[in-house]
Amino acid sequence: MSRINAPMPNRPQPSTANHIYSKQPRFRPMVMAIHLALAGTLGAAAFIPTVYAQTAAAELRHYDIPAGPLQTALNRFSSDAGIFLAGDSSLAREKSSPGLKGDFTVSQALEALLAGTGLQAVKLGDGGYGLRASPEAQRTDGGSLPVVAVSAQRDTAGDIAAKGALPAPYAGGQVARGGRVGMLGNKDVMDTPFNTVSYTSDLILDQQAKSVSDVLANNPSVRIIYPDNDGSTDYFVRGNKVSQLDIGYDGLYGIGTPGIESLERIDVLIGANALLNGLGPSGGVGAMINQVPKKALETPLTRLTFSWISDSQIGGAVDLSRRFGADNQFGIRVNAAYRDGDLPVDRQSRKVTTATVALDWRGRDARISSNFGYRENDNQSPARTTYLLTNTFQIPPPPADSARNWQNTWTYDNSKTRFATLRGEYDISPAVTAYVAIGGSKMTEEELFANTFLTSSNGAIARRTVYWPLYRNSWSAEAGLRGSLRTGAVKHGWSVVASQIAVTNGIALNDLGVTASNIYNPVYFNQPSIAGLRDANNVHKTGDTNLTGLALSDTLSVLDDKLQWTVGLRQQNVATKSYDEASQALTGRYDKGRLTYATGLTLRPTNNLSLYTNYIEGLQPGATVGAGYTNAGQVFAPYVSRQFEIGAKYDFGGFLTTLNAYQISTPNAQANGAIYTIDGRQRTEGIELNTYGEVARNVRLLGGLVLTDARQVNTANGANNGKRVQGAAEVQANLGAEWDFAPGFTVSGRTLYTGREYIDAGNLQAIPGSIRYDAGLRYKTMIGGHPTALRFNVENLTDKSYWVGGQGFLIQSRPRTFSLSASVDL
Repeated sequence: MSRINAPMPNRPQPSTANHIYSKQPRFRPMVMAIHLALAGTLGAAAFIPTVYAQTAAAELRHYDIPAGPLQTALNRFSSDAGIFLAGDSSLAREKSSPGLKGDFTVSQALEALLAGTGLQAVKLGDGGYGLRASPEAQRTDGGSLPVVAVSAQRDTAGDIAAKGALPAPYAGGQVARGGRVGMLGNKDVMDTPFNTVSYTSDLILDQQAKSVSDVLANNPSVRIIYPDNDGSTDYFVRGNKVSQLDIGYDGLYGIGTPGIESLERIDVLIGANALLNGLGPSGGVGAMINQVPKKALETPLTRLTFSWISDSQIGGAVDLSRRFGADNQFGIRVNAAYRDGDLPVDRQSRKVTTATVALDWRGRDARISSNFGYRENDNQSPARTTYLLTNTFQIPPPPADSARNWQNTWTYDNSKTRFATLRGEYDISPAVTAYVAIGGSKMTEEELFANTFLTSSNGAIARRTVYWPLYRNSWSAEAGLRGSLRTGAVKHGWSVVASQIAVTNGIALNDLGVTASNIYNPVYFNQPSIAGLRDANNVHKTGDTNLTGLALSDTLSVLDDKLQWTVGLRQQNVATKSYDEASQALTGRYDKGRLTYATGLTLRPTNNLSLYTNYIEGLQPGATVGAGYTNAGQVFAPYVSRQFEIGAKYDFGGFLTTLNAYQISTPNAQANGAIYTIDGRQRTEGIELNTYGEVARNVRLLGGLVLTDARQVNTANGANNGKRVQGAAEVQANLGAEWDFAPGFTVSGRTLYTGREYIDAGNLQAIPGSIRYDAGLRYKTMIGGHPTALRFNVENLTDKSYWVGGQGFLIQSRPRTFSLSASVDL
């Protein structure tokens, strides 16, 4: 984490009012190829629901739907069964379903799901099913109640933002129907004018993810650019860096990344996002990433998991959920995990301890939730970046042995994090909800390692050994109002929010000498002494950051929500102070603000098709000019990036595809002779194709294709005008597939391709494209009456060694890694 401070470089039908549902880039030939491929995909997928609907009602199918709110259960069933469900949403409201587990036909399943609710399902002439009060309930009410057809899903989606419910999983269960979109709250993906995706806890479990990075590896727009030693890392998205410091937790920045075992969802919005969540501590422009914590379930859960990772790392986890009180008002969810042992990289080991507690209370008009967590991460001989100081030599290939480690055995990176959050919501009226959230974290980290600098095409390196103890204390808060109203035929979904983030950090930069070595034949030496140097608990403050913001937004809807227009603005202020670590003298300060804007339009010509466009701005803190320039000490205002995007989303009824094109322009500070200015810019244009869901019964796909043209413009003296941005590959592609080939058995595979990319700004040093293959097998069954899952995954199946590129640095790919786990619900 210190690198931030270091001085270097599932098949539903779409929502309707009558049903419950669960400038052009420069590669025209490739654009044509995408259109042809998409047309083929649409043609093939379009016939799937028709065939499926003719057989689904009579076929047995396995369901595993937990007990809980009836609306949630029905939406999940509609998605899993691939059918229409019609009914008055008020009939299902405030009712609970006993859930569903086993093999059923559609009619059998509906009877079981509705048991005890006073409702029954009736088959309609169009092949779908309607909901009405059962005969017993009708007699109780003194009359016959007709089948009515008002959308429960649409009402549910409308309640999501106000009442904190999560959107239901989409067909296949790997991705949700929607997710959190900052101050706009949770939104259905088809009603969102951005490229968004929300990964579920089912995906996290089945892929045996160990970090947020492992989950984001499923997204073709995202590439990891820093070793994942501390549970999260930095990313490169749309030609821009997204720091791990800018990953939110339950909508708040500055909390950190707790154990992946404690997360229910990971929401991702690709692109600029200043309006939606405000400025993060580092101001990542390329994406907004939010971790959604697990909360207590409606039914008790006690799940134990045991795991093994090659070479010899073993671990275990517990997931405990209970609800208490009248109407299960109180909930508690406890997640804890421990892993320890050697990793596949030579002489590398890791010990991870995490524990989180989530508490919640819900009343008729109010909800309160809180989260507490602890995480300790100890890494021995961890992977590091390898920098390039000059562009005068060709980058050599990485060692053929993917397990090669040229760090000394005594190097380490150890961190501890404690955090707490509290969120409350109150429904002032059926149309207005007030909310407030606050959270904070305390993190300490100590690193003793060698910064590696590649100096020759023969693999020679210089290693600067450093000891960096550091701390970071953060707190974050937001308060707002969210509501709806009508003005004539126009419905408004409005929101106003105020936010603040405060970060105090300190780091001591201790240089311990430079040694020579080689990546092919490493030279090792004894650990230098750090006696007398301050540890992380005694480091002095080196920086204060205070970010405040006020934002307004309104989503105007007409034509039964078929046309939605979102507009908003945010005033953001950035105040920072920097201090000399030893003397505590103030060395720099600034207090600057900027106003950013956003607008997005969504058009639903049909229930299955959503067309959207947006203009939204990004924001980054302004730089302070360092010594050596004639304008040293000058502080620039926060940088504003501008993004234009247009796209289409099509839901085939179980398989969803998004195709979009965008342009984002970002300012770059640079030297112009003796003056440091903001004359430079980078312009990134691209096309993104994303797909997920079930393409056939028991077959799921998750992946996409990304074409990127990231160029430098207005560079100093025009030296690099038109040259590609460092670390931005022209082509990135992901394709993951799962097949339930026998009852309980699933086989999976995934391919990740990253094209050639330049590492230096002058485009003289490049690394070739790379391809990674992953595979998996899992078996879910009942043992002794307990649901049990066995999972086996392999990352980098061919054990290929390749470079992963960043901006001026490289990291070596992770070697072939086996993961095995067994989990049982007691």
